[in-house]
Amino acid sequence: MKKVTVNGSFPMIRAAVMGPVVRALDQSGADCDTLLEAFGMSRRLLSNPYEILPLTRYVAAFERAADVLGEASLGLRLGSELQLTELGPAGLVFLSSPTLNAAMRKFTLALASWQNTTSCEVLRDDEWPIWTYQIASPQIWPRRQDAEYSLSTMCNMIRLVRGAAWNPVEVHFEHAAPADLKPYARIFRVPVRFQQPFNGVILRPQDLDASLKSADTQMARMMERHATDLIANDAMPHSIVEQVRDLITRRLAHEKLIVADIAKDLGLSHRSLQRHLAQEGTSVRQILREERQRSVAGLLERDGLTNAAIARAVGYADATVLWRATRSWKK
Repeated sequence: MKKVTVNGSFPMIRAAVMGPVVRALDQSGADCDTLLEAFGMSRRLLSNPYEILPLTRYVAAFERAADVLGEASLGLRLGSELQLTELGPAGLVFLSSPTLNAAMRKFTLALASWQNTTSCEVLRDDEWPIWTYQIASPQIWPRRQDAEYSLSTMCNMIRLVRGAAWNPVEVHFEHAAPADLKPYARIFRVPVRFQQPFNGVILRPQDLDASLKSADTQMARMMERHATDLIANDAMPHSIVEQVRDLITRRLAHEKLIVADIAKDLGLSHRSLQRHLAQEGTSVRQILREERQRSVAGLLERDGLTNAAIARAVGYADATVLWRATRSWKK
């Protein structure tokens, strides 16, 4: 199968993926809100499952959650418990496909609607087929929790459509082996190898051709169309200026905007981002001002909005700060 790699934009993922992590923190009694805030997130932001998050923050928050919970194999466990609906159209496409081969192929394509800058493919060159998964950006590291969550999720999905007794042949991970291997034996029930070129689930050739009882042609077509629409509607802009503008507009009301954080989300250093924007005759500060002006102009046309509400909507502390800003805009 052709490799699917979504590039040309900053690494992103849908807010729905944080659902299992938030539940795990809440169930343990951990301070979930403080952890989310540390990574520029909030329950309000995550309440929209389609909200776009920087992939870097999601991966780092997942790693921190495992540390906070003292559960090194958190990703393994959450993947084995995941409901397919939390994967959006990709999960439902998998469930409704006629064979496992079609399910994995269509899932891989639809996954681009849920996260990008991720390389997935089904390799059939050797005797044993293998489904691989890897975040394409090497700068996003460590990423153990995401890798283990993704492979555990894939095995969980296959067991949902093939039966709980199904096992892969082997499982491979790119990271080093941890001290405790018992969770891997419990989840995968097969040999697990570490420090491999990529993360992967190795299958038997006959696994891919097996028919699935959950097949639903109409549902599969609907979810494929939904995934295609999401990819088209939320396609990330390609120029640095457009990417910065897009990040700012998405985050304006939710978090304090810091240049270093924006640069990190784009996979750039602070200095590189400033240099690229200067070459285009602009800056983060100028783009932020322009987007605030545009947002305030639109909000002022709505009935019933107080100045305090407008201020909050564009990231200002209160109406006084908004008033001072609008005065400076007129100079």
